[in-house]
Amino acid sequence: MILDLDPALPTPLYLQLVEGVRRLVAIGALKPGDRLPAVRDLAVRLRLNRNTVARAVQELEAQGIVRTRVGQGTFVADEAGAAGGGASRETLLDAAIDRLLDEAEALAVPPDSLAARVAARARNAARAAPTRDGGIPHQEDHR
Repeated sequence: MILDLDPALPTPLYLQLVEGVRRLVAIGALKPGDRLPAVRDLAVRLRLNRNTVARAVQELEAQGIVRTRVGQGTFVADEAGAAGGGASRETLLDAAIDRLLDEAEALAVPPDSLAARVAARARNAARAAPTRDGGIPHQEDHR
């Protein structure tokens, strides 16, 4: 389970962990029934306080993403991948945008400037995207 957590972000680490697990479920890297590492093991791997990891697991349980079975561990809930039970792409994108807005605010970047930069990066990414047939552009790709 690969998670990128950044203590420099204004988002609390437990929420970064929650979003990371939600993202892994949404992309199918964690599937219903998969067992999560024990709180203690995850805390050691991520170099976090056990209470931080436990709080994230509690939040994931409250959201219906995981279920804890006493004596067995914590597992991705069967409903987590179903519509409404797990994190949708839109929800994950909204969370990423919220993090970007928080970071921009912390850096004192005005919203208009941020919007212009994001639009420019999106245009560059669209231009750099590979064509669908490995190099043969389609009619609609000629702009």
